[in-house]
Amino acid sequence: MPQTKSKFNMALAVFVVVLTAAVALSTGYSLGPAYAQTSSSQYSVNIANKPGMGAYLTNATGFTLYTFWRDTQNSGTSSCTGGCSQKWPAFYVANLILPSALSASSFTVITRPDGSKQLAYDGWPLYYFSNDMNPGDTNGQGVGNVWYTCTIPTPFSTINSSATTTQPSSGGW
Repeated sequence: MPQTKSKFNMALAVFVVVLTAAVALSTGYSLGPAYAQTSSSQYSVNIANKPGMGAYLTNATGFTLYTFWRDTQNSGTSSCTGGCSQKWPAFYVANLILPSALSASSFTVITRPDGSKQLAYDGWPLYYFSNDMNPGDTNGQGVGNVWYTCTIPTPFSTINSSATTTQPSSGGW
């Protein structure tokens, strides 16, 4: 009898894991790193505000979303692949729910070189930073002079205008 109970408990545990994964996939949430959306909230993309940085985008759980100067706006692709994508994972959510200050028309879905999907804001692909460990962290701001929080109303709006005329040529991963 104890062995039967043990097999039942194991089967139940496997069922719970599979069910959790199925629910997560069907709702567009990720079972990945801590900064991925793992719980339901009112908005799938939200706005945060930080002194000296201004308003910027976050995911549903408050993790900062970033843009990459090496990407080309409205190109429909990401320049961050391979090792870069390990440090700067792509952001994607299937069910886009926005606060009234954001417009759904500002968001598009791109297909990455590996075939996965990524959300873009104003034509700029969105990323997380692997060194952001808590909601509200902005540790990726200014990394390599190519990574910046996705500010609103337009990405890179907190960078002085002379810096945005040319894209840096090195660094950033």
